[in-house]
Amino acid sequence: MIITQEKTKITSSHNFDSVNCTIDAEDMRYVASLLRNNYSNTRLAVVREISANGIDANKEANSTRQIEIKVPTSMSSTFTVRDFGGGLSEEDIFGLYSKYGKSTKRESNNYIGAFGIGKFAPLSYGENFTCVSFHGGEKKSYNVFVNDDDDTKISLLHTEPSNEPTGLLIEVAVIENDIKEFREVVQSFFKFFPQEDMPKFLGVEEDFIPEVKKSFGADDDSWFFLDEKHGYSYGHYHASILMGRVKYKLDSNAINVENFISDEQIRKIVKELINDRNFMFRVPLGSVKLHHSREALEYNKSTQKSLCKILFKVAKDIKVIAVEKLSSSLCYFDAKRNYAIVLNSLPYGIRSSFGQAFEWQGYSIESQYFQRPYELQDDVIITQSEKIEDKDARNGFKIKSQKVARILCQDKTAFLIQDIDSSHGNNLRVRTMMNNDSELENVYIVHPKNGSGWAWFNDECHRDLINEDLLFNSSEVEKEKPNRVASGKGQSRANVPLFKMNFRKGCHTYRNADFWNDVKSPMSSLEFDGQSNYKGKNVYVAIKNYKVDSDEFSNDSILKTTKVIRKRLQADENDPMLDVYGIRTKDVSKLDTDLWISWEDMYVDCAKDSILANKKDAKIIARRNVLNNSKVSITHHWTSFLESKTLDFSSLDDDHVINRFLVDYKAENLDNVNRFLAQCVHLLTHKDSNWIEKTLKLNVDVDAYENNYKEILVNYPLLKMVANSVGWSVNLTEDHQYGNIMQNVLDYISLCDTNRGEGE
Repeated sequence: MIITQEKTKITSSHNFDSVNCTIDAEDMRYVASLLRNNYSNTRLAVVREISANGIDANKEANSTRQIEIKVPTSMSSTFTVRDFGGGLSEEDIFGLYSKYGKSTKRESNNYIGAFGIGKFAPLSYGENFTCVSFHGGEKKSYNVFVNDDDDTKISLLHTEPSNEPTGLLIEVAVIENDIKEFREVVQSFFKFFPQEDMPKFLGVEEDFIPEVKKSFGADDDSWFFLDEKHGYSYGHYHASILMGRVKYKLDSNAINVENFISDEQIRKIVKELINDRNFMFRVPLGSVKLHHSREALEYNKSTQKSLCKILFKVAKDIKVIAVEKLSSSLCYFDAKRNYAIVLNSLPYGIRSSFGQAFEWQGYSIESQYFQRPYELQDDVIITQSEKIEDKDARNGFKIKSQKVARILCQDKTAFLIQDIDSSHGNNLRVRTMMNNDSELENVYIVHPKNGSGWAWFNDECHRDLINEDLLFNSSEVEKEKPNRVASGKGQSRANVPLFKMNFRKGCHTYRNADFWNDVKSPMSSLEFDGQSNYKGKNVYVAIKNYKVDSDEFSNDSILKTTKVIRKRLQADENDPMLDVYGIRTKDVSKLDTDLWISWEDMYVDCAKDSILANKKDAKIIARRNVLNNSKVSITHHWTSFLESKTLDFSSLDDDHVINRFLVDYKAENLDNVNRFLAQCVHLLTHKDSNWIEKTLKLNVDVDAYENNYKEILVNYPLLKMVANSVGWSVNLTEDHQYGNIMQNVLDYISLCDTNRGEGE
């Protein structure tokens, strides 16, 4: 790559003496160290410099083969690049290759390299690397390293005959902990390489390099926007350029756009482009100056001018593409639809810059919708009718209608213009339209009620410029005639006497009807086989429109809870699996109570059985529920301290306020709570609190619990500070930099007690 240099003309009034500045041999060690270690990201430097050198070597030798890269793995922790250039003789290795700043690529922009220091990039990562040259029928291996005196050295290791293709192989040892990051660096670096230049990667999966997803861009790929989602990032993340296939981030603060672009609107667009992290554009090799580390650009006047010139063209190109898209629109509605497609493809930050720049046949396109003015809300009524797929509905769909203030121009949309007085039957007319056109998903019913309403639709919406295929008059569209199905012969579930809950694995659905399977037998003749009931009774739940007729429970909650109960019953061979039947609310009164039990009653009975079988844990859970409803608010940091396994207040009296509080607190926080048991306790607390109190004998003194907590906060105020600074994993009894924490806490409590006279 030709290195761009700004020419500075110096005029002198006298013939002063001058000298070229150089580097003395004894200072070369220091300068070489500076050059080797000028990379902020050493892993990226290794991948970028060695790979770029390999690509350049292939190009210089007109090789048709791709360079080969072996990515480090846990089995082989080396990064290698093999090119198929001409290789280097021993004379070139010890001569050309060993020289810092020596390069043969500065006379042409056909090559990526130019500075002559990238070959030593591996020494910024490790102390040495291996260079193998295939040249003149020989394979020669060299060790490139930094010695104890900080000198860069090259030593010949091995020579052997070889019939392998000419070229160089660079091998860099990778630290085990860096393997994952090295692989990610390789993926990121080569992500934007054109396929024809993509290296051959060894030992990796086929899709190792991630696909570049683009939302919008030039046909020649000279610029594009990535289809990637990021959070708000203006001023922190900027656009990138691609030069010689290598990506470089831009620094918006270093580009003075005002100096090079006079057009205010274009200037604004260019600034937005520079600050958009998803925007990328290609620049010719040598068109901008790079820092010698090749990690960033040098923003001299020439570089800034070149970038602004390219971005000026991009801004113009975006407008041209937009115009082309809109010019191909079939009508005014379609132009607004295409406007949305173009604008939604652009980053949010620059949409406003183009929002009023689009035209179609001389008409300005400024939005993707027809907006009804607020003052016309009573003059023209707009209803959006949307198709909702529903296999149980007539013809497989139903209509969702809502009043709106704007018409969104989008695909699969049509108008139904109400040109008659009555709106009755409009939904049926919409259904007719959707039956005739299976692709149709949205119909806007427009009802102008007076001259002002008609004027808005005809003039502001440019009715005459909308394709006639999209416009339908209500007076000309027939209402859909429902298909009447003979009783018991069609797909209707109206005659199904009852339903059984569907417990199949993964039955998650938003439709209530899908929770139930049809049961063909009548309720009165339902046979009980003893394998699906609860204590000899079938379980039912009242349903209305396939939804549980209850304010407390839903289809989903009943399904999930019953699955848990099923597992419990399965654990007891004497208890059968249970089913849950759905009975229409109007039919519940017909049930024989000797044969049927409501799901809620079954749940309460099952909960009592569970509590009786686990009274000790149930009592702790019930006490916890009572204390949780107290006014005591235990913060996260207090919890970490109080639940520490090394917390030990055994040296304090049992009647000490801290131990009195902890007795209740520890009971409140039961480890490994049985979730179903906790659920049962909660249920009975609300459904039958007297039974809970009588069975478990709680005897909870909430007032004492609250008073003990308040007393601790007042008497030992620094305890809260200790709790906030101690994590749950800290061993309180070990000696730390501040001493034994537990002992310090006990000493503090004793001091406080003594000062109050409690210790006397």
